[in-house]
Amino acid sequence: MTTQDPKQDECALELARRQRIRDSLGEWWARLAKMSSIWDLETVKHLVILNAAGFAGVSTLLASNKLTPQCIGPATLLGYGFAVLLAVLNMHLGGKSFERMASEVKDRISLTGQLSESMAGIFDRPKAGRVLNIVGQFCGWMSATLAAASTVAVGISLVSR
Repeated sequence: MTTQDPKQDECALELARRQRIRDSLGEWWARLAKMSSIWDLETVKHLVILNAAGFAGVSTLLASNKLTPQCIGPATLLGYGFAVLLAVLNMHLGGKSFERMASEVKDRISLTGQLSESMAGIFDRPKAGRVLNIVGQFCGWMSATLAAASTVAVGISLVSR
């Protein structure tokens, strides 16, 4: 790769370095896109199904008049119902968060082809989607907390009879 012009050699070396950076960013982008899909699936599988099953169970108990005091049934139905909604919101926000992170990494990939752009901070943690991720995590924890509280309330109601 040696030529008569040192500037050309320097430029060729820089382009080769940037191609390695671009390849690494491409792998990072692919992982983020995959994480987005996995996040959606795992959230549905765990939170929504758990809360929907709790909702169905409490509905059955209400139909058989086995819950005392009478306010426990509607309260736990609301708990499980809101937990399902929060789980769906968690799924949506988590997916959108990873989409935005992947988009930011894709933008960084395009910078590697421009010699005028600095590569400083190219592998920093993505800033896009961070707030959505935090809000999504909060929704997920609230969903799990409502499910646990509703389950404990039903359990206490059934045991204290």
